[in-house]
Amino acid sequence: MTAPAHPESAAVRRAVDLLARARCLVWDFDGPMAQLFVGEDGAGENEAPLIAEELLGIAAQHGPVPVEARDSPDPHAVFRLYAHRASAPGASDRLRAAVAEMRHALTARELKAAEHATPTPGADRLIRAWHGRGRGLAVASNNHADAVRRYLERASLERYFAGRPVIGRCDAEVRRMKPDPWALNEVVTGTGTDVTGHVLIGDSLADLGAADAAGMPFIGYHREPWGRKTLTDAGAWPVVDSIEALADEVEASASGPA
Repeated sequence: MTAPAHPESAAVRRAVDLLARARCLVWDFDGPMAQLFVGEDGAGENEAPLIAEELLGIAAQHGPVPVEARDSPDPHAVFRLYAHRASAPGASDRLRAAVAEMRHALTARELKAAEHATPTPGADRLIRAWHGRGRGLAVASNNHADAVRRYLERASLERYFAGRPVIGRCDAEVRRMKPDPWALNEVVTGTGTDVTGHVLIGDSLADLGAADAAGMPFIGYHREPWGRKTLTDAGAWPVVDSIEALADEVEASASGPA
């Protein structure tokens, strides 16, 4: 057996322990599996702030932009805030129209970005090794499910998710984006496995909140120190800086019992 390339740390050991107990590995899409908004030129520039600015521009055409949304670099945070406001009793037609227009723009951006999204290092290896052990896979994302499926097709990963839940943003009730547990509950319904038999890999406070609300074990991941600190400060444990380290561990254990 080849020794893993990454030295074990307490966080990796804890993550591996959670993986050993799980029957289904649930992926948040943008971040843990792929970098979605990286720019068409492949330079790796994060286009999310530009998309957030576009959504805020749409919102501004329908009324004043709330202070908490101004200058946000996160398009999902902007959209989620407006979706919640539009679903509140007494919401104006102008606000609902803004949300509808923002939803179409966000979905179009995600579908376009899926054509040139870049894999998170180690994610494809972990998916293949996990599938090779006869365990289930699923996706629970705030991105549109069609964007997720397009990426899986491009990355030649779709067969590992065939017949598995790939849950994206609910167009009918957009307020159900994570941290609402709806997507995770849909995964559990789709797999027929108890929620504790799953583990979610996520990179945001929305992922952590959804996992806590659903009662699903959680592995935090972020490639940036500030992102790991944000998750850790919110109570996430474990939080790792490498999907490759997890892939190494699962591949190294492939000769053992599943």
